[in-house]
Amino acid sequence: MIKRIFKRNSHNLLFKWIAGFGISMNRIYENRNHHIESNGELTVLKKLSLLGPEIIIDGGANIGNYTKNIRSVDKEAEIFCFEPVPETFEQLKENLQGDKKVHLINKGLYSENGIKKINIYPSHTHASIYNITGVPYEAIGTMEIEMIRGDDFVRENHISYIDFMKLDLEGAEYDCLQGFENTLQEGKIRLIQFEYGYINILTKHLLIDYYRFFEKYGYRVGKIFPKKVEFRDYRFKYEDFIGPNFVAVKKTDTDLIALLSKNK
Repeated sequence: MIKRIFKRNSHNLLFKWIAGFGISMNRIYENRNHHIESNGELTVLKKLSLLGPEIIIDGGANIGNYTKNIRSVDKEAEIFCFEPVPETFEQLKENLQGDKKVHLINKGLYSENGIKKINIYPSHTHASIYNITGVPYEAIGTMEIEMIRGDDFVRENHISYIDFMKLDLEGAEYDCLQGFENTLQEGKIRLIQFEYGYINILTKHLLIDYYRFFEKYGYRVGKIFPKKVEFRDYRFKYEDFIGPNFVAVKKTDTDLIALLSKNK
């Protein structure tokens, strides 16, 4: 009866307001929040620090704010920061200078080595290889950047194990993961964090694609919430583009899954 009443009055101002309020509440419930201090990202870092990670990759380091958050909870880990845009990379160097355990790489992580065109947006610290539409701003230019395949970087730098890899690549997260297929196959990455949101409408890489990709390598996928990671099987209802952050952990790594799942 309630559904029938609502449908008959769907363009009534009151019902429009109720619908809008419901959408807003759902976004809050599903943690549409990009602030690391409150959306659970910092909670993940704090929990991970308890395990003494040695190697961390910051994919899409931008100007270094995320790496600074890593350092706020972990003083010892060796961090590899990837940022392909030269102007942004200069700010990254300035912000992280003096930390001898931070390695800065002026390249982007991708599925293959080579040169790729990237779109630059007004803030100059926001760039994507995808042409972002449906937002109130447009690209102010493009430039060519150097890309490197993750497997090649791991091999060339003699990295035997990656404790944590964070990917914030403005839509290129799936492309990047394809470049780490050998490393994943060998079980050399413990924890991966990736973004999923509205930009995935443009990239055509849906949440189900991530689930299928990680399933192939024996990983379990969970969504980051403020106090915990909720590991859950894929359902159509999760394909909401709300995001923002998910993680993947080896199914056999039950200790890490239990730690991340704790509601604190």
